[in-house]
Amino acid sequence: MGSGSKGSFLARLAAALLALLVAAGVILWLFGFALEARYWGWRMPVLRQTPVPVRDPSVTESAGRKIAFCGCAYEFPWSDVNDAKTKSGVNSTILFFDSGLVVISKCEPPREFVDGVLSSFKVKAASFRQAYGDSVMDSDYALWTRLLQTTPDSMTVDTSQRQQGAIMALLVLKAMAMPPADSGIFAIHAHEFNGFQYRDPQAKPKSVLMNLYADDRGLEFQFFLNYNGASVHVSQADLNRIVRTIHKVGPYVPLKQVSTSVPAK
Repeated sequence: MGSGSKGSFLARLAAALLALLVAAGVILWLFGFALEARYWGWRMPVLRQTPVPVRDPSVTESAGRKIAFCGCAYEFPWSDVNDAKTKSGVNSTILFFDSGLVVISKCEPPREFVDGVLSSFKVKAASFRQAYGDSVMDSDYALWTRLLQTTPDSMTVDTSQRQQGAIMALLVLKAMAMPPADSGIFAIHAHEFNGFQYRDPQAKPKSVLMNLYADDRGLEFQFFLNYNGASVHVSQADLNRIVRTIHKVGPYVPLKQVSTSVPAK
């Protein structure tokens, strides 16, 4: 091959590589967030999880105990509360059961998660509304619903760069804020509360988290099924008992301690 032919070949190769780099740059510029989202969706399967209906709608009918907390009343299906070990804080209560079950209940003000996101990320409410709409700011339940329903597949080739950036921000927040949910996320709907349950008790996890939201307060229940090595059986029907019986009996009162004195009938 002569020097002229060699130079022509190198020139064509350089032109081809330049065209390839330009094409790759255009693809990354147009679809960079979408490609990155799919990569993280592969690395973090949790980002692909969305809420599904509770698989077992049955309700435990055992005697149980009536509970009063956070201006609400509800029933636990377990009657072996160890009142001597019960601990109450400013806005939380820890209940110990003779079976080894431990339940932490928290009372939360409305929009605690919304305000926390705005404060932590230094985002103005107006900018957040512009990116995600007014309804997302209405309540913690609205923001969590939007967050949990967002997946890497929410981006398509038709998604604008601005929308891709907004979706990517939600995915980052989902990865940071979402509780462990290796066995599923489940949508919860009660008369006055809506929310989510993280993990399926049938999978025998170490804990199950349940968040319920109303317009004026939030309730969190964390059930520890393996506290200090205990092996406690809690069914979905047990958790459904709490959801089905919970109702407001007064205003939001986070400072009032829990009451477990009344047996459920």
